[in-house]
Amino acid sequence: MKKIIFTALVAAFATTSFAQDIVKQMKGQSYSDAVSTLNAALSGLSAEQKAKGYNQLVEIGYPEADKAYQAITLASVQKNKVEASAYTSIVNALNDAVKCDEFDNQPNDKGKVAPKFRKKNADRLANFRSVLINAANEENENYDRKLALANAYINSSESPLFAEILKAGDPYIGYAQFFAATAYYHQENWNKAAEYAEKALKCEDVKENAEQFLVSALTKSLKTKSDTLTYIAKLKDINADKYMAQMASLYNQIGEKSLSEKILNDAIAKDPNNKMAYAIKGENAMNEKNWDEAIKNFKKTVEIDPDFTAVWFNLGVCASSKGFDLNEQLSENGRITAENDAKVKDALKEAVVYYEKVRALDPNREKVSNWPYQLRMLYNALGETDKANEISKMLGE
Repeated sequence: MKKIIFTALVAAFATTSFAQDIVKQMKGQSYSDAVSTLNAALSGLSAEQKAKGYNQLVEIGYPEADKAYQAITLASVQKNKVEASAYTSIVNALNDAVKCDEFDNQPNDKGKVAPKFRKKNADRLANFRSVLINAANEENENYDRKLALANAYINSSESPLFAEILKAGDPYIGYAQFFAATAYYHQENWNKAAEYAEKALKCEDVKENAEQFLVSALTKSLKTKSDTLTYIAKLKDINADKYMAQMASLYNQIGEKSLSEKILNDAIAKDPNNKMAYAIKGENAMNEKNWDEAIKNFKKTVEIDPDFTAVWFNLGVCASSKGFDLNEQLSENGRITAENDAKVKDALKEAVVYYEKVRALDPNREKVSNWPYQLRMLYNALGETDKANEISKMLGE
C-alpha cells in the first residue's frame, strides 16, 4: 500500500512539474510538435497554465501567420492566386489566441481574473481576420477547408478577445455564417447547416441564399412528425405567405388534414386568386381519390392561371381516374349498360381535353414528360386508334 501511495505521489509531482514547465517544453519546437506537447499535458494543467500554453502556440505560429498575411495582402493587390495552404497558419493563430483568451480570463489559483495576453494578441491578430472572409467565399472545392476558414472567423468574432475592436459590430459575421452553412450543407450535416443558415438570415446581402439553404437543410433533416411540426413552425417564422403551399402539403402528409385545410382556406380568404392554395386543395383531394373535389379545385386554379401546365395534367389524371373507377363500379360480370358506358366515356373524353391542353402548352415535354402515354391510352380506350397511332409515331414507336 505504501509503495502504491508513493508512486501516486511521484506521478502527481511529475504532472505538476510538467505543468509548470509547459512553456519551456514548447519553446524551440515546431508548431505541430508544440501542439502535441500541449495536448498531451492539457488534462493536468490549470487554466493559467493552459492560457500560457496556447499563448506559446501563438508565439510559435505568429511569424508564419504574419508572413502569410503579408503575402496574401500583396497577392490581392497584384491579383495573384494564393495557395489555400497559405491560410492555415492564420487560422491556427486565431484559434489558438481564442483558446488562450478563454483560459486567460478564468480565475487563477487565488480566485482572481488577471488576463495577461489579451491586448497583445488582439492587437497583432485583428487584421488577420479580414483575409478569411474572401478565402472562405472563394473556396468551393474543399468544404472542410471552407468550414475551417469560416469557423475561425466566427469563433474570433464571438470571442471577448476582439470585443473592443468589434464594439461597433462585425459587418462580415453574416457572410461567415453563410459560408459555414454552405460547407455544412455540402457535408450533409443538415442540423448544423440549418443552424448557421438561420443565423445568416440577419445579413441582408446573403439573406435570400441563406433562406434557401435553411429550408432545404430542414427538409432533408425531417424524420418524425415532431420534426415536421418544428419545420412548419420555422417556415411560418420565415415567411408564412411564401411557404403557405409547402406548409399545407406537410400538414396533409402527417395526417393533420384540418390544419392543412385551414391554411389553404385562410390563404384564399386573404387572396381569392391564390392559385397555389387551390392547387394544393386539388392535390389533397386527388390524394384522397375524391376526383370531383380535386377537379373543382384544379379548374379554379387554371381559371386563375391558364398556363399552369402541371395542373392541366392533374386534371387529366383525375378525370381519367374517375372514368376508370366508374367503369369498374358500374360493370357487372364484365358488362356495362349503354347509359353507364356513356358516363365512363364522358369522363375519359373530359380527360382527353385536359391532356390535349397539356400537349398545346408543352409540346416538347419539357414540363410534363409522360403526357403522350396518358393521352394515347385514352384514345385507345375510346377506340380512336388513328389518334393513338399518331402519338406512337410522334414517340418514334
